[in-house]
Amino acid sequence: MKRLIATLGAICALATPAVAQTTYTCSLKEAGRSNWIPPVLFIGHDPAANRVVVSDPIVLHFNDRQPLEGKVDTENDKRVTFVWELKTRDTRGQSATMIYRATWVKADKRMNITATALGYESGIQGFGTCEVEMR
Repeated sequence: MKRLIATLGAICALATPAVAQTTYTCSLKEAGRSNWIPPVLFIGHDPAANRVVVSDPIVLHFNDRQPLEGKVDTENDKRVTFVWELKTRDTRGQSATMIYRATWVKADKRMNITATALGYESGIQGFGTCEVEMR
């Protein structure tokens, strides 16, 4: 697990020209068995550049081993919510777009995450903790 987290961080560091001001390195658990919530998640957030970079094993699998650009949906004294879209294709060639929302709850130091297939109302939920580093 530590090796996977280090690899994700290194990939994001190499793939992003600007260094993120805040990094979230998270260990997550899914509240189910769909495998759409990653066990580890890396988010780099540079507010000055209005930039968010997201990487996890699911993103790397479906996005040609590259992290994705995301965006901040909400940021206030209580939380920051990141959103990103991941285009997927199964072995039969069927495609789908997964919409992810990850919310860092500052008081609880907890990450809540939801993955929802585009066109569906309910999503898959997960939660976990993160190491947060300010640069």
